Amino acid sequence: MNTNNKPLSVLRIGLIYTGCLVGAGFASGREAWQFFGVFGKWGYAGVIVATLLYIGVGLMTVDIAHRKNTADISALINPIDNKALNTFVGVMMCFFLLVAYVALTAAGGALLESKTGLSHAAGSLLICLLCIITALGGFSSISDKAGKISPVLVVGTLVLGIYLIVTHTDAVSHLEPHRTSKVASHWLTAVIGYVGYNASAAVPVLGQCAMHSDSRKRSENGAILGGIILGTCTLILFLSTSTDPALSGQSSFPMMDLCERVFPALGKVYAVLLLLAIFMTQTTVFYGFTTKLGDRKNSKAIAWAVGLAGYICSLYGYYNFVANIVPIVGYVSLAFFGLEIINLIKVKRKQSF
Repeated sequence: MNTNNKPLSVLRIGLIYTGCLVGAGFASGREAWQFFGVFGKWGYAGVIVATLLYIGVGLMTVDIAHRKNTADISALINPIDNKALNTFVGVMMCFFLLVAYVALTAAGGALLESKTGLSHAAGSLLICLLCIITALGGFSSISDKAGKISPVLVVGTLVLGIYLIVTHTDAVSHLEPHRTSKVASHWLTAVIGYVGYNASAAVPVLGQCAMHSDSRKRSENGAILGGIILGTCTLILFLSTSTDPALSGQSSFPMMDLCERVFPALGKVYAVLLLLAIFMTQTTVFYGFTTKLGDRKNSKAIAWAVGLAGYICSLYGYYNFVANIVPIVGYVSLAFFGLEIINLIKVKRKQSF
């Protein structure tokens, strides 16, 4: 919710949804290459499916939130009113959020190391501390920053991506398949796992958006807008990283390196955008975790302990997370989105009587 307590607009909801996901893997081009670019022309089909899935998850989540009048992760996912299952769902969703938080912390450290010379460990610690402080500021802090940062990220990504595509039309017109990850070897399973991993970070925040909106229709339109923006950015990044398959296959931040190769100053500009993207999404997913802590007396102490523990795990490295952890977590999260579909059907049937 914004600081003047006005209901969230369609545009603000769409930008907050976008801000949840335009993080390191997205804006860097690393995920765009691994989950779309490596499949050549099948990447186009992947983009279409990803866009529809983003819209579907967004609509489903805000609809349930309005119908149940809650933003609680367990209530949004779980169709059965069972305390043990609620706890399990909540724990697992928190685990998915924390995996994303760890990956983003690692990405922040890697980016700061490559651009400033600051050690990976020190860079990750710095962005970790900033993230925890901001997340503990509450939803108002997150939504206000998303409203300011997300437009910059989206516009910057689109402009730089389109520039790369226009200046490398021959490469884009001759898309060929390349070596895939062992855990994401088919374009369809890859894109489903990819969206599953990313969308899990958006569930708690979309629930909050629904609670801070004045109507279900406004929330739904915001979710649709966010899905369209995400799909458009995915297409641009997919084509941009395809302009140099060799570089994209080896780099942790292919978009930044591609821009820097064209014009060094452009690479620096994109590095700043990428750092903002990392911070925005890292803060969003960590905030999603803190919502499960509630108002218990020691919630802030727990958040700090978990956040710092995540920093230690981030030393595993960003490239390794995207290659080995992201697809697996994405596949596992699909079971929970299956529960969310059942939840929506059950709530609609109950309210129809």
